[in-house]
Amino acid sequence: MSQMPSLAGLKSFEAAARNKSMTKAAAELNVTQGAISRAIGSLQADLGFPLFSRTRPVLELTPLGETVFAELQYSFDRIKNVLARIQNEQNGRALHINVLPTFALRLLIPRLPRFREQYPDMQVDVVVGEQAIDFAAGPVDVAIRYGTGDWPRTKSYRILDEELIVVCAPWLLEERAEIDPTQLRPGQLIRHTTRLMAWSEWFESLNVTPPIPAGLGFEHFFMVIEAATVGIGFALLPRFLIRKELADGALVVASPHTLRREQGYFFLCSQERLLDPKIVAFRQWLHAELQDPDI
Repeated sequence: MSQMPSLAGLKSFEAAARNKSMTKAAAELNVTQGAISRAIGSLQADLGFPLFSRTRPVLELTPLGETVFAELQYSFDRIKNVLARIQNEQNGRALHINVLPTFALRLLIPRLPRFREQYPDMQVDVVVGEQAIDFAAGPVDVAIRYGTGDWPRTKSYRILDEELIVVCAPWLLEERAEIDPTQLRPGQLIRHTTRLMAWSEWFESLNVTPPIPAGLGFEHFFMVIEAATVGIGFALLPRFLIRKELADGALVVASPHTLRREQGYFFLCSQERLLDPKIVAFRQWLHAELQDPDI
């Protein structure tokens, strides 16, 4: 094809395929069923292949129709999200942040009042997530993620390293100053289910054969922190996430040995929006906040 097919035909096909009905598609688009049928017929003629294998009693897509439908849904969703983001930007200085759950609870939210003091007119919306970010597909301005910084089509800035330490509730040490790594039993090791190799790396850095952790497993750091606080076992946690618990004695450091991993915490944004004033403002503010030597 040398030209794009009719937008009316594409919209009619997408609505009919999604609703599995030309009647419902016609009602949604506020046209007649005949108009939907003609638009789809014209689209199929332009494409040179059928999109539906049968039309009654329920519309069924051909394999090629399935492919076209999936691409149209993806493209229409991207268009809607981009337009929604532009409208939000036009209607106000909204900043949409997608951040790791425990990072949000322990580092970001307690500091946001200071950001609001500096930028009182900027609306801030925070959501949590751990999935890969596609800045073109959703209303997200910036994200905080853990990894090595190699996300595709994304500009990443390393903002924080991760120093992991072994901690536990005070009574688990039983009057000892520290634990003997060789005496730790698999059932005592609290597992962070998204960092499965961390315990092995810690033991190997001590030249100790790592046991297979068999303690309770938790998805998020804030859950691991709570499990360690109530005495379920020993946890391997980033020091900056547990400053409060260490300060008030709810947790104690069980070993002087620390582990620094190659991965770290990154500030992410779209490559096309590096110079967006609100993104620059938030990145510079966050960078300054994380220079705190107590982190």
